[in-house]
Amino acid sequence: MASRDGNGWVRCALGHRHWGRFGAAGLLAYVPDGPVLSQRRTWWSHHGGTWGLPGGARDSHESAIAAALREAAEECGVPADAARPTGIFTDDHGGWSYTTVLAQATAPFAVQSDDDETDEVAWVSVPDVTKLELHPGFAAYWPQLRTELSPLTIIVDGANVVGSRPDGWWRDRAGAAIRLRDQLVPLARDGITSLPGGPGLRETLAGPVPVAATESAAAGDAAGVFTTGPAGAAPAAGTGSVAGTGSAAGGESPAVWMRWLPEVVLVVEGAARPAADNDGASWAGLRVVAAPGSGDDTIAAQAAGTSGRRIVVTADRELRQRCLSAGADVAGPGWLLGML
Repeated sequence: MASRDGNGWVRCALGHRHWGRFGAAGLLAYVPDGPVLSQRRTWWSHHGGTWGLPGGARDSHESAIAAALREAAEECGVPADAARPTGIFTDDHGGWSYTTVLAQATAPFAVQSDDDETDEVAWVSVPDVTKLELHPGFAAYWPQLRTELSPLTIIVDGANVVGSRPDGWWRDRAGAAIRLRDQLVPLARDGITSLPGGPGLRETLAGPVPVAATESAAAGDAAGVFTTGPAGAAPAAGTGSVAGTGSAAGGESPAVWMRWLPEVVLVVEGAARPAADNDGASWAGLRVVAAPGSGDDTIAAQAAGTSGRRIVVTADRELRQRCLSAGADVAGPGWLLGML
């Protein structure tokens, strides 16, 4: 593994020239219902003087998330733990991809320009982003990216989901809840590529996006060709590239896809409460809530009291209606179990 081994030019399957031998990544840090972190590019870079996101070439050993966080730290002084990744948006050209990592911060944090690749860095309100002179690549996808500036939480009705599988759960309710908890850990860690009742991409990603740039023309520029095409299959989490997708040379469009990195809340009750005990395991992105009384009441309270987008997983009709009334979306256990 060599630092900066990703620096260099490549030509993708579409015939475009890009900076980043192993692809490139950038960070879209945001505060829910607040501003986003924006960078004004230095004069010598491609589209110098325009505003966009900190980002650059990925090294061979880096995930897209690691590369985006590193670039943001180098170019804008973003602390490593300042924002939690909540989504991955990838524009894949076949052999080269650009990945935008969306990351939620609780409040704006101090940033600074590196005075090399960044002329200025600032927190900008969402309505004011389009008032800036934007890098054309960022401008092309900003309407889609801004719809994702809200954290996603999946709230799981543990009793209902466990009870949907005739695997003998009634003989050991606590054990069945613990098995479900452990199955949810990879989901919280790796994310999901589809939402209930829809395709892998949200409808907002399905419309045409105009060509905003052709080739990158200066070393250090990680901007790609931003056209849109049919959604491609998502790769393994963190890779940022779809082997064999994109299109062959000849002017076809790249594939774009979204991976959401939600917080998962598992609500357990009664005999299943041992699943909420911390036995030393690391449950990054997963929170287990033991209902003090009615599990339905606790789930409805979670749906009403959680900010951002919420998906409640249950087949209980009354609970579904309560959660819908609270503004949450609802999915059946089959949707969740199909991803485990």
